[in-house]
Amino acid sequence: MKHCAPFLAFTLPALCCAVPVLLHAQDRSASGHLLNWTNTIVVEPDTLLNKTHKLQAHAFMVHEADPGAALNALKAAYAGQNAKFSGSDPVSGLVTVTGLGEAPVLLVASAAKDKKAGGARMRVAYASNDSTALEGGRDAAYALAVQLNRAIVERQILEQLEVVDKAGSKLEGAQSDQAKAQKKASSAASDLEKAKKEKSKLADKQAQLQKEQQRLQERYNTSQAPKDLEKLTKVQGQLVKVQQDLAKQLKKEADAQKAANKRQDEIPDAQKEQQAHQVTKEQAVSELEALKRKLEAIR
Repeated sequence: MKHCAPFLAFTLPALCCAVPVLLHAQDRSASGHLLNWTNTIVVEPDTLLNKTHKLQAHAFMVHEADPGAALNALKAAYAGQNAKFSGSDPVSGLVTVTGLGEAPVLLVASAAKDKKAGGARMRVAYASNDSTALEGGRDAAYALAVQLNRAIVERQILEQLEVVDKAGSKLEGAQSDQAKAQKKASSAASDLEKAKKEKSKLADKQAQLQKEQQRLQERYNTSQAPKDLEKLTKVQGQLVKVQQDLAKQLKKEADAQKAANKRQDEIPDAQKEQQAHQVTKEQAVSELEALKRKLEAIR
């Protein structure tokens, strides 16, 4: 039975972008993860103290991980075997290891921070009991080193997927805001057009009544008839009402113009916001792709 847990399979959902994905010029993602794998996995002989016993061990680096994360990745690697580990550092547990027979062996592991190398230096010993290390095991240690380094990057990919999802949500929100800004601007422009049309109608009606008032005034001046005065007075009342309505409509038009200008000014801001989130999302997707390539480079 192989000791290596199945590697996570990652598929990137189709992501529609209006602009081509940007190429990476930086070495790290916005979250701080290295975007390229430039390390070489090397397994070296070492020793490991298990209780009071010194065991022959194999040492290797788990890059971009602190000791705790490295040991957690080790435990997760054997989760499929339902292996039970005890201790904190070193940890130990019975596992089945490819190349070391079908029977379970005692795996003892310790991790320490290696700041210069940029991660945790792990030492593992394969033993028949607490005091007796097994011969060989280098190939198994190398396979484990590959698996643990991949596990760290797989975790980075999972985190980056969350970054992509969050960036996508913000972009959708910005797109919605821009659509709302466009809709509000269109509605305000429509209100302004209606206000102008209503003003034009009232202005035309005022001109007609003024003309009618002038005609009736001339007629009354000539006839001095009560009937003509009554008609003149009625038109004058109508004219006053239209002029009052026209004054109100002019204010409505001014308010509508002000609202239309405000809504129109909001569009560039909404577009700018959307473009910023578009760039952020594209960058996040590009970083995700880089991390996937990084994962494939760990061998």
